Amino acid sequence: MKLWISKASPFVRKVLAVLKHQQLESKTELQLVPTTSFDPNSPHNQDNPLGRIPALQRNCGNWLFGSLLIAEYLDQKGNQPKLIPESGKPRWAALALHNLADGILENTTPMLAEKMLRPETEWWTSRHQQLMERNIRSFAQLEKAIEPFGTELNIGTLNAVCLIDWWQFRNEKLGYDLAKHQPNLIGWASEMNAKYPVLAETKPSV
Repeated sequence: MKLWISKASPFVRKVLAVLKHQQLESKTELQLVPTTSFDPNSPHNQDNPLGRIPALQRNCGNWLFGSLLIAEYLDQKGNQPKLIPESGKPRWAALALHNLADGILENTTPMLAEKMLRPETEWWTSRHQQLMERNIRSFAQLEKAIEPFGTELNIGTLNAVCLIDWWQFRNEKLGYDLAKHQPNLIGWASEMNAKYPVLAETKPSV
């Protein structure tokens, strides 16, 4: 298999954590995007018409796009305990938590890209404010949503850790301090990172 990755993407981290959990690293060739996924000249665009990462090429040659789809494929391919429950209430609870965290990321990554790549005079500030208000409400919901899981590792809690750590990693650009406003989330993510090596080993870096 071949997997396009970056060091800072929370979507990539999700997939890498599943890859490590399912002990599939030796069967996967990691391809690091040399600049950023926004660079039109990056070679990952030759493989991926969407221009997004992660992107996984299966051994048959076919490609999978989208972090949740790739994570589920890897979770089924490995022999370790499954991170995505197969059915029933556990499945929907884990996926609901996953999608809440993903929704905050999807709200925020275009906003962050704009702040990083465009001059401030060209920012869509009213839209940024609207998205941040949604995020703040969603973080309050996230804090409640993780409670039933404790420190269980599943696709939902894994993705929530990816979100929280990425937010802290990009805190200066985002301008909303989770450590100040949602310290319980920071403490929980730290506990999860300490408990699970697959999380500690995949934390975002430049």
